Order: sequence, then C-alpha cells, then structure tokens
Amino acid sequence: MSEIMNSNTPAAEEKTNSMLWEDLDPDAVRKEFGKVHKNLSTLAAEIKTLAEETTNFDQAKKALEQVRDRDLSASGWIATFIAENTSAFPGLNGDGSKRASKPDWYHILLPDKRKKYDEMLDFMDDAVKIKVYFKPFTDILRTLPLKDTFRVFAIMKHMKTKGWNETEYQLINKDIESVCALLKLSWGEMNSKAVLSERYYKENISRMDSPKTKEGYIKQRQEDYLELIKKYEIYKSLRYKGNGRYYIYGERLASMRTLDVYMGKLVLMKDLDDRLKTLVAAADKLMDALMKNVVLHTGAGQSLRTKLLEAITTLRFFVNSSLENFTKFKKGSEEAPYCFMKCPKAADSAQGWFGFSPKWSDSWSNGTGYMEIYRKALYGVMLQSHDFAYVHGRVQ
Repeated sequence: MSEIMNSNTPAAEEKTNSMLWEDLDPDAVRKEFGKVHKNLSTLAAEIKTLAEETTNFDQAKKALEQVRDRDLSASGWIATFIAENTSAFPGLNGDGSKRASKPDWYHILLPDKRKKYDEMLDFMDDAVKIKVYFKPFTDILRTLPLKDTFRVFAIMKHMKTKGWNETEYQLINKDIESVCALLKLSWGEMNSKAVLSERYYKENISRMDSPKTKEGYIKQRQEDYLELIKKYEIYKSLRYKGNGRYYIYGERLASMRTLDVYMGKLVLMKDLDDRLKTLVAAADKLMDALMKNVVLHTGAGQSLRTKLLEAITTLRFFVNSSLENFTKFKKGSEEAPYCFMKCPKAADSAQGWFGFSPKWSDSWSNGTGYMEIYRKALYGVMLQSHDFAYVHGRVQ
C-alpha cells in the first residue's frame, strides 16, 4: 500500500514529468525526436497533396501549425530538453559547433550513470545542432501565405475542370469578332438580306396603312434579323425570346461570371509573387545549411535532420510552383489558363458600334470583364435589331 501511495506523491509525479537527463530514458528521448520526424513527414505529405489535389487545405494548415507552433517552437520538446539540461552539459555552444565538456562530478558517477550521461550527451549535442535550423524553418512557415499559395493551384484545377483551355479562349475571340462584324453592317447590306419583310411588303403594299399590317411587317423584319444573326458565331451564346428580344444563354453568362470571379481572386493577391520570391530565397538558404556536413551522433538526430531537409524541399517546391504559375498569369502567357487574365485581342477591333466596346484596361487593377463582353454584345444586338425593325425598313 505504501508503494502505491509513494508513486502518486508530488515528488514522484515531478520526476515522471521531468526532462532532466538523469530522469529520462534514452528511448524516451529517441521517441520524442521520432514524433517531430513524424509530424514533419505529415506536413510534407499534406503540402504535396495540396499542390496536386487541392482538397486538403484544412489538414495541411493543421500540420503546418503543429510543426510551427509546437514541435519547432521554443516551447517544443526538443527546445525544452535543451533548456532544462544546459547546466549539466557545460561548454556546449548554442550553435552546436563545439561538443560539451564533462563536468567535474561526471567522474564520481557510477558506471551505469556515466554510460547514461554519455548517451544523453549525444542526444543533447544533436539537439543543439538541429535546433539551429528551427527558427529559419518556423520563420518560413510563419510568413508562408498558405491560403493564397494554395488558391493558385485551386484556380488552375477548377479552370481545367471547366474546360477553360486555349480553344475556349479563342471561341471568346471569335464571339467578339462576330459581334464586331455584325454590328458594323450597313443598313443597305442588311436590307439586301431582308427577304421575308420585303416579300411581305410587296404582298401587302396596298394595306400598309393598317396598324395590323404594319405590325405584321415589323414582325417580318424581326424574323429577317433573326435569320441574319444566326449566321454569326455570337448567336450560339444567345437565345431569341420573340418580338425582337434576345437574352444571353444562362450557362454562358454563368461561365463568364465565374471566370471573372477566378481572375478577381488573383487580382486581390497581386503582390503574391514578391512574397513568394522572398520565401523561395529563404528556403534555398535553409536547404544549403541543412546540406552542410554536420556531425551528428545518434540515428534519431541524423534522421531528423534528413526529414527537415525533405520537408523544406517539399515546401520550396510548393511555393516555387505556385510562384511560377502566378507569374504566368501576371505576364498573360499564351497558354491556358493563364491567357484568360488578358483581354482577348479581338476586342481591339471593336469601334463602339451600338455601344459595343468590350476592351478593358489593366486586368491587375480592375479585374477582367468577360461577363461584360457578353452583356455589351447583347445590348448592341438588341439596339441593332430594334433599329433594323423600326427605323430602317420601309415602314416606320
């Protein structure tokens, strides 16, 4: 009974929770090194998945916070282990460049205690050397704009899924070209194609003073315009409601609205490339440091340093890939989906006929205007259709 009570005394609990070398088992230290190793592996795996599948943002964020705020922080197990045992290992440099000298009392320890001290000295020496990399690593994790960096990959994936490729971009160009060609037609050219209304007029010329006959003529003019516009590419995106009225096909308008939203998200983080360049440089510097020849004494220490290098390499690839893709958006690369950030070239040929002037200026200041292209196209068609039917026919 006394033994059970003694195991629950404050002194016993304190010894159990102690991180002093004499109270620790080497296997326990090895296990703690292994926990950090495992969490770094998790972080690297989540970051890789985030770039490839863009479905695990919350998991990646959690893994990042675990490494940044716990494992590699000043309150993490390794940092605390060093702080608790510094006085027992005098002369150990903060950067780990010099192995500790043994204290005077080392020589009066019993053989098994000296053996344990020597093992702990190896762990302590490795811990100090590895801890040198913790701050630059956590600085990178702290300044990494994870959501924005990930969003570049997510936007690209969604655009690819929706079929926004070079062909689709050229279809928008063709729509603009067709609207320009339609709206600049002269009334003479259009009247020469007004077969239905001309026939109606000739058949009903004697009754054209009748309001009902005039209405019939107007309807034929509207039908003539419908037959005319059907020959132009833009009609694939329009629907005729009757009585000279048109509307934009709902799926097309929604597609353009979504496209503007995606481009707008990129515009909101227009300085992302500068931030990512700084992170890539910091990652390169840390990778160089981790690849230098540093003597480590334990398998756990060697494995942990290797995992730190693997993790920062994965992070560097993630950041740099996002940077490369974002830069292509910023430069308006000819490839899809990057090309959608710049105004289609066909917009340069628009001269403002019936209000159709779809060209926008700097996409990175005001965003893109794909939905506006189709709205202005609809507005121009409606005006031209109205004037063709009511103003430029034989009956007004």
